[in-house]
Amino acid sequence: MKKILYLLLLTSIIMTACIPTGTEPTIKQNDLSLNLTKICISSCCYQTGNLSIYRNMQAKNPDLYIAMGDNMYADNILNTTDYPTWIQTQYDLLKNNYDYKNFRAAVPSIATWDDHDYGLNNAGKEFAYKIQSKDKFMQFWQIPSTHDIRTHDGVYTSYLYGDAAHRVQVIILDCRNFLDVISGEPISPTADTTKSILGATQWAWLRQQLLIPATIRIVVSSSQLCTAHNGWEAWANYPHEMDKFFRTIKETNAEGVFVVSGDVHYAEFSKRTPAGQYPIIDFTSSGLTHNEANTSVNPFRVGNAVRELNFGMINIDWNTTPATIKLDVCGFNGDVRTSQTISLNDLKF
Repeated sequence: MKKILYLLLLTSIIMTACIPTGTEPTIKQNDLSLNLTKICISSCCYQTGNLSIYRNMQAKNPDLYIAMGDNMYADNILNTTDYPTWIQTQYDLLKNNYDYKNFRAAVPSIATWDDHDYGLNNAGKEFAYKIQSKDKFMQFWQIPSTHDIRTHDGVYTSYLYGDAAHRVQVIILDCRNFLDVISGEPISPTADTTKSILGATQWAWLRQQLLIPATIRIVVSSSQLCTAHNGWEAWANYPHEMDKFFRTIKETNAEGVFVVSGDVHYAEFSKRTPAGQYPIIDFTSSGLTHNEANTSVNPFRVGNAVRELNFGMINIDWNTTPATIKLDVCGFNGDVRTSQTISLNDLKF
């Protein structure tokens, strides 16, 4: 993944000592009965950064917010002996932020993690504190005791929204807990087909999810899925896993699929068209508090990348026949920087 800016993390160390934990903030409950029309997405948020962008996200009045990973940064750069407490203090910095608290109270939120809120840059299944980190994740996102996330390793899950005519399935992948790490950076693609991103159990679960009837399917991947290899973390480093993803969509005859992703500190649209399948769009939105000066070469990019603070909006128009999906990259103030519109006819075999 991209290098972290240690200055901001060091600032968080100074601030941590005086962060009140208190009770968990009020949150807007997730309502699965909603026919979704506006979904906000984002990734890469320094808990000590300027979080006023959440005001502009809230102003869009989204029905749902999907946090796609690196939702805060918990890398233990001081080698604190009590790593779980360190992770908790970083979550506390975020949850006590005024703008963030107001946003969570107004907009239902669901989430996955990436390496930095998992707890360590580029970490995978070997991470020694992944169980404790999951406990902190569930506490922060206020995962109910009856939720399926509590029945298995990792944080993958899915949600079905709306009535039968407006069914939106959000499939949230966990690209950290089962990841076979490829060492070194820049990262070279592996030819070892035993190395996995999702792991066998999550792959089997994903196949079953894609068999569930739905009109629109949003697959949430913390790492970019449809980009070219660029030396950073991405599915392109595991070409056999990318092929397996496309093959699983085809074998399950799952229509209406597109991907949203984060991680890279800029926004872009990528598109791959596997043989015999409809095009798969990957809508990347990153980051909320920091951005990259340059973008990687990506021959699968559609249009131009946005190299500024951003969040994403998924706008579903159910009044057209068939329904259309407008994907907007929004700048800090909420103005649309670039967009792509998809017809459901584009997401059929």
